[in-house]
Amino acid sequence: MSNLIKTELYKLRTSKLFIVLLLCMMAVNNISLVGSIMMMNTLVDVPDAMKMEFSTAFSSPFTLDMMTMFIYISAVSFLFLDFNNGYIKNLAGQVSNRGDIVTSKFIVIAVHNLIFFLAAAVSNLIGGLIVGMNMDIQNLGAGIATFFIKWLLSLGIGAVLLFFAVGLKSKSFALIIGVMVSLSAFSLIYMGIDTAINNVLKLNGFSLSQYMPDALISSVNVAKGNLVANGIIAAIVFIVLFCFLAHVTFKKRDIK
Repeated sequence: MSNLIKTELYKLRTSKLFIVLLLCMMAVNNISLVGSIMMMNTLVDVPDAMKMEFSTAFSSPFTLDMMTMFIYISAVSFLFLDFNNGYIKNLAGQVSNRGDIVTSKFIVIAVHNLIFFLAAAVSNLIGGLIVGMNMDIQNLGAGIATFFIKWLLSLGIGAVLLFFAVGLKSKSFALIIGVMVSLSAFSLIYMGIDTAINNVLKLNGFSLSQYMPDALISSVNVAKGNLVANGIIAAIVFIVLFCFLAHVTFKKRDIK
């Protein structure tokens, strides 16, 4: 297992696409933050107490939800790399348990996502220093806790992409899901399901988005007490469920 993880980590750090997407995400994230704050400052005089807090760089590392598209495109491309170059067949023949391949890929995706999240936070800090931020660190602990819960939720989404890209060998479908998640496209589906459930079961206020990682990654906030338990539980459930499904499907499928 350790050798598999080392191999996957080597592939990641030598991936030109990973590096390019990471740098592009940092640049776009920084520009969008600086641009939006500068535009707001030209319209109104923002007092120091209402400026971007230091902790916000961690609690909301991505200026816009669509910035996560860089993560998911990079993740799917990395997960499917061995299928593209045909190395997966040799790799499957070298290990006694093919499930270890899935596990090693998920572990490296965890590292991959963490790098993107840290890079986004750094770009936010740089942007905040450019336009001026509130340096009060009172909520820093809550901001960092939110940061790691959102990272955990991204792993729940990563597990879904792992299932489709590796378990079902469907790069196209995995990419579509990644793009839809980053554009919050599933929120429309959730609203339809919410309406149906509330009408049929005579419920009041049921919201599926409170239990789905793609929606929770935008709304969870430790400082405000927003859906913290939901975020942690949803992340763990999705990670366990879709990693299990990826293991089962990958071990049963013929490698070509």
